[in-house]
Amino acid sequence: MTATVLVFLKYPEPGKVKTRLAAAIGPDRAAALYREWIGVVLRELQPVRERATLVGYHDGGSADRFAEWSALVDDWWQQPAGDLGTRLSVGFATAHARGGPVLAVGTDCPEIDARLIDRAFDLLQTRDAVFGPAADGGYYLVGTARHRPDFFEAVRWSSPHTLADHLARCRDSGWSVGLLPELADIDTGDDWQAYLARRGASRDR
Repeated sequence: MTATVLVFLKYPEPGKVKTRLAAAIGPDRAAALYREWIGVVLRELQPVRERATLVGYHDGGSADRFAEWSALVDDWWQQPAGDLGTRLSVGFATAHARGGPVLAVGTDCPEIDARLIDRAFDLLQTRDAVFGPAADGGYYLVGTARHRPDFFEAVRWSSPHTLADHLARCRDSGWSVGLLPELADIDTGDDWQAYLARRGASRDR
């Protein structure tokens, strides 16, 4: 039995990733930044490999397109077609079949780190589910202690209601929940500027 972390990532092709950010800074720059964040997130999560299998859960081409990051993951799984709920559901079912708790994180939140993953797994020892709230109403992390086939149903994906919908579903189903600190995804030009401001303030301190 082993824990699993699914790292959602898409091939950083200009015009096909971070389109809202691209509207502010251009598709080439947006894709270049996203490529950088993939590396940042995967490198930050390396300590996690001592307690969990780190899976590159990829979209936008076959695994060989992601070869530059192969040393940073234990395996590559291709995402199926469908909305985010479908892709999460399939990934979690596959991972839970191996045994152990499962987490999923994105690659558009470069402030995530291994300590948050460890905290999430610790929470899943006494909770059914765990979420890392994002400032936009979604979440940057989600996890379950065991397989629940209908866990990702009845949620409005990629909306300001995503986390609230999922928390309501957990409450209605009687599933206990743990919450991590709130972080911010980078989806827009304003998000990028806010991230740069936070990073600058951190350096000043």
